[in-house]
Order: sequence, then C-alpha cells, then structure tokens
Amino acid sequence: MNSITDLLDLEDSEIIIKDIQIHGQTKTLFLETPPIVHFCPICGYRMHSRGVKSRKIKHPILQDNYSLILILKQRRWRCSNPECRYDTSESFKFVNRQRRTTNATDMLIVNAYRNLLETSASIAKRFNVSDTYAHEVFNRYVKLDTIMKMPFSISTINLRIIVN
Repeated sequence: MNSITDLLDLEDSEIIIKDIQIHGQTKTLFLETPPIVHFCPICGYRMHSRGVKSRKIKHPILQDNYSLILILKQRRWRCSNPECRYDTSESFKFVNRQRRTTNATDMLIVNAYRNLLETSASIAKRFNVSDTYAHEVFNRYVKLDTIMKMPFSISTINLRIIVN
C-alpha cells in the first residue's frame, strides 16, 4: 500500500490505507497511522487515547475525472497527569491543522495563475475553494510588490523562480 501513498504524493510515510471505496466519480481513501506511545510535551507523563475522530480532506489531484477524498482517522490524546490534562491530536505532514484540503492545493493554485486567461473565480471553482482564498494563496507565495519594482525581463524571471 505504500506505493499508493507514493502515487498520491503524501509526505507521511507512516500512513496505513485501511479501505478504498468508489462511489460514482468519487474515490474515498480511509487513512490512519499506527498507534504509538505519546508523552506529554509539558510534563513528560504518558498520554492516553481519548478516541478517534475522522477528518474529511479533499485532495486536489484528480485522476481519470475522479474526485479524491481522504478520510483521516485522527487519534486524540490527553495527558494522564491530573494536574496537567494537556490535550492534543495526531498531526499529518500533508495537511495543516483545521484545513480541509491538502498542502498540494496551494501549489496547484499558484501554478494555475500562470495561465493569464484564467480568472480567480474559475481557479477557485476548479479547486473547490473561495476566490478570496485563491487570492490569499497567490499573495502568500508570489510577492508582486517586489516584482513591480524591477524591469520587465527580470520580473518575469523572478516570477518563474518563485512559482517553481
């Protein structure tokens, strides 16, 4: 199953694919990590599992006109020290906390802005995000204020270097 995680370009090597379901044009992968012992970063006590919560993540890389949804089984942990009671949940390298799309989405959005004939609304619709979010991603990775101060030939080269 590791070949599937390599194919999807998921950065986390510890992921186990538990199930794959296909419903119409949607492929759903159920992913989880093997249980390992956790220790509290504050007090050093051992943490116990509080259960598993599922997160639904959209992966923007489409294959054969299928949309891909990742269901992450995320364990929640609590410190066993009654004075500390620190809470945390497992993290995955390919998705940030409280996000519903993978980190690959940002790079694909920036790459989509290379086509000057495409609007922000169409880019946002293609990646199932708002047009405001698409603008924020573009501004986060491409610094237009420094590009506008340079001569045209240098600014074109700079834009390609930043995007790549």
